[in-house]
Amino acid sequence: MKQTALVDLHLHLDGSLDLRWAYQRSKDLGIIAEDATYEDYYKIVFETKYKNREDGFQKFALMCDVLQSREDLFSATYDLVQRLNEQGLIYAEIRFASQQHTLGGLSQKEALEAVIAGAKRAMEELPEIHVGIIDALMHKGNSASVNHEENLLTVMNAKEFLGNGLVGIDLAGYENNCDFREYAPYFKKAEELGIPYTIHAGEMGIGEHVLQALEMHPQRIGHGIDCVQKEEILSEVIKTQIPLEICLTSNCRHKLPYMQHPIRELLKKGACVTVNTDNMTFSRTSLANEHDQLRLMGVPEEVLQQCTRNAILASFASEELKEELLDRAERIME
Repeated sequence: MKQTALVDLHLHLDGSLDLRWAYQRSKDLGIIAEDATYEDYYKIVFETKYKNREDGFQKFALMCDVLQSREDLFSATYDLVQRLNEQGLIYAEIRFASQQHTLGGLSQKEALEAVIAGAKRAMEELPEIHVGIIDALMHKGNSASVNHEENLLTVMNAKEFLGNGLVGIDLAGYENNCDFREYAPYFKKAEELGIPYTIHAGEMGIGEHVLQALEMHPQRIGHGIDCVQKEEILSEVIKTQIPLEICLTSNCRHKLPYMQHPIRELLKKGACVTVNTDNMTFSRTSLANEHDQLRLMGVPEEVLQQCTRNAILASFASEELKEELLDRAERIME
């Protein structure tokens, strides 16, 4: 039986922690009550009765609380790479926002160093998997000015670490807070510095954000599924062949049935689609499961294989590594 190789370009560290580890660290650090059971913690993590999507983002704060030291950032990253290797991935880009990990006294740079170190240590021990780190700018408040200095620092740190563990930057968080285009200056700076970047857009109900993101010249769009809302947006996505980082289960967790997800429409109309997990823990998924769900939806194996090729070509890996990954993927998919 044919199979596809596994490549994940959209994977959040804080949303993909080993839950048992996060539970124990939360107790050790006093984040949850000492007598809280794992079942209590599980219910908190998977609470779904939020007033809105923005409130739902508070679950990420719970995970970030246990990632405020070099040791915990290192351990979490090292463990995630190990689990990805066990799941058979050949390449992954792990993203986090260093500015979310300074509550314990770390600087953004120190947080980034710890995550890169964890990934490098895992790759030294597990040569079958390659990993790149993406540092994310954040939407916060009702204006980009709220965390302007933090976002600018993320860009400048990326220039320093580019090619040394870090492969690019991102814009994450609740995208409906303010005018999306307020973030354009950061990406203009990144473009000037030669830093690759992807942008979360079109995930939370506003298709026009995809067009606004395209104006910032990203190499990829995170999610982008709301581009199907208007024909002119979808046409631009198809015309530009901007790679979309589709995260099926993550999108469907918000009351969207799998069969109503627009991925099949995107594939049929010729969009450049890649398949990803987003948050393995919060979505209770793996990349293999994402592929299995698409098979159940009737997506042919050869289409899934092309999605993997798309992901490798759209990755922020070096050209040399891309060639190696393509060769390895073809051998797996024969």
